Amino acid sequence: MKVTFNGVAKEVAHVAELLPGKYFCGIGVCFGCVAEINGTPEVRACRHQLKDGDIIRTTP
Repeated sequence: MKVTFNGVAKEVAHVAELLPGKYFCGIGVCFGCVAEINGTPEVRACRHQLKDGDIIRTTP
C-alpha cells in the first residue's frame, strides 16, 4: 500500500512496518501502536486495515 507516514510517502504491506522496532501485538489491547490515521486520533494501528492513500501520523 502507498501511504503517507509522518509526512513521508512510503510503500508498506502492514502498518507494523512503520512503527519503531516494528512493534506489533495485533490484538489491540495495548497502546504501543496508537496513531492518528486519516485525521482520527488515538487509533490502534495494529487493528487498522491499510488502504492506499492512508495518512498516518504518530506523536513525537
